[in-house]
Amino acid sequence: MYQTEIILFVLLTFVTVSINAQDVCVKRNPCSCMFSNGTGIDLTPTNTTTVYTTATYQKKKNGLQYRMETFYFHPCTDFKITPDDSEPKDNVTNYCLDPVALCDHTYTLEKNAITNTFTMTGNIYANIGYSNKTIFSNDGRSIIYNNAASNTTVLLICSQVDDRLYIHSLDDPHEMVLAFYSRDACLKQIEQPGRSVGSTLLIVFFSLVIFYLVLGVCTKKFLMGATGIEVIPNLAFWTDLPNLVREGWAFAINGFKLPTRTGPTSSPDPNSYDSI
Repeated sequence: MYQTEIILFVLLTFVTVSINAQDVCVKRNPCSCMFSNGTGIDLTPTNTTTVYTTATYQKKKNGLQYRMETFYFHPCTDFKITPDDSEPKDNVTNYCLDPVALCDHTYTLEKNAITNTFTMTGNIYANIGYSNKTIFSNDGRSIIYNNAASNTTVLLICSQVDDRLYIHSLDDPHEMVLAFYSRDACLKQIEQPGRSVGSTLLIVFFSLVIFYLVLGVCTKKFLMGATGIEVIPNLAFWTDLPNLVREGWAFAINGFKLPTRTGPTSSPDPNSYDSI
């Protein structure tokens, strides 16, 4: 009897859920992502020969160990990291010989407390990210580089200064966080917005509602002779809908069980499955 109304009610619920769903910045390529309204993040202008670097210096083991760590970052595409002439070349272990988007260079010195001399114990270039293994965060404010068991996140900070790379957090060596400051990290219009899924669903839904009302009113007025408010199709259902919704919520909250009845019992039991 109420199949049409139930279908419209379900469709309205689906439309509401779709519209309220979080808009996600969908990855277009390693350089950009875009929201449904055509705005997004596009780092394409940073895809030049420039390799951005940032470094940190740490003193460990009560001053007996000195550790210099340098990060190399090339947005959008992989780039071969070539150490400059000022960097030490002894005992180099280089895992960044192939083009990469992110490389971590660690240079470690150990101090001999007796002779007061230093010995190099580590000079390692580690590949920590390829451009084709990236994930944009839902809000488009960071890029995650997956590399085996570790992830390196590059925060995209909207800034009007020259492009800069900074260290944000190295607390967890498996979840390092860098920050890239750039005007190209600002939200911008990438494509002209088209009709969204939610808008399309709304148009379809209200078109069905109008068709349903016009057809129902015409049927009841001209074929059944109804007048006044009685021309509304299935008026009894729509009048009783709030009660149906309230009873449905009460049924769900009660663990999908009928409420306990008081008073004399009848046969069959009104709380039993047979009574339903």
